[in-house]
Amino acid sequence: MFRPLSSSTVCLFSRRFNQTSKPSNLLDTFSSFSTKSNDEDKSDARMMEGVPREDLAFFHHRHPHNQHKNPKFKIPRKRASKLFAEINADAVKKSTEGNPDVLKVPFDVGDAIEITMVSSGGVDSNDLEKIRGVVLGVHKRGLGTGVYIRDMLFGQPVERKVPLHSPLLKSLKVLKKNFIGKKNGIKRAKLYYLRDLNPTICRVTKGK
Repeated sequence: MFRPLSSSTVCLFSRRFNQTSKPSNLLDTFSSFSTKSNDEDKSDARMMEGVPREDLAFFHHRHPHNQHKNPKFKIPRKRASKLFAEINADAVKKSTEGNPDVLKVPFDVGDAIEITMVSSGGVDSNDLEKIRGVVLGVHKRGLGTGVYIRDMLFGQPVERKVPLHSPLLKSLKVLKKNFIGKKNGIKRAKLYYLRDLNPTICRVTKGK
């Protein structure tokens, strides 16, 4: 926005405009108000050209990009959370390498999956069971990462959250890709709206 001109400025402009003979443009008119000397004009021109980076007053306080960076000191009150995050990341990596049949199987939301897990007797037990369902979403929380699956058993909808890093899981298998979005696929990260629809939509297990 332009600031309104004062009355003294308007009077001065009208006098100069009447004294001069029809200027070719407004730039010539405003140039007549200039009261700067030649030295000031040269300094302004030098400022417009710019000062080399090496001549700047603060240049010697900065390090070039090719040299070492300033060391980052750890804040004492943040050490605990950072240490816990590092331990959690190492545990997740170790768990992923120890059970690749579950944690390295790619699946997406909306797929029908089958999980084989120990039902009773501990980790080394041979008493296994298979659970199936449609993936409603994945809850990612480090070692607490789990998957929500929904199925229909004996006419009733059943929804479970299975922890993926549990040692009781033996294998994970994708039965069908895009079980829900058969034509265009799924464009959501969570399919919780299926809880309010007909439960037969999520029926994966047949015969029960």
